[in-house]
Amino acid sequence: MNVLKLLEEKLVCLAELVKELKTENAKLAEENAQLSAELIMLQNSLKDDCKRIDELKQEKELTRLVVDDLIKSIDSLVENQS
Repeated sequence: MNVLKLLEEKLVCLAELVKELKTENAKLAEENAQLSAELIMLQNSLKDDCKRIDELKQEKELTRLVVDDLIKSIDSLVENQS
């Protein structure tokens, strides 16, 4: 009889452990879903930032070309006046 009581107690403990693990698993699944959504949001933000950086690089290059042309024009005017 003592063995059956011990087995019953172990089964109760095992059932509690399974319940705790299921609860923890549900929490982890929810956290995983939240983190996945956050990751997608951050990836989209990174793509947008990279696109903006590319646009700024192009704008910088265009500005550099315009400034170079202006400097050449000024140099030419100065030479002609000399």
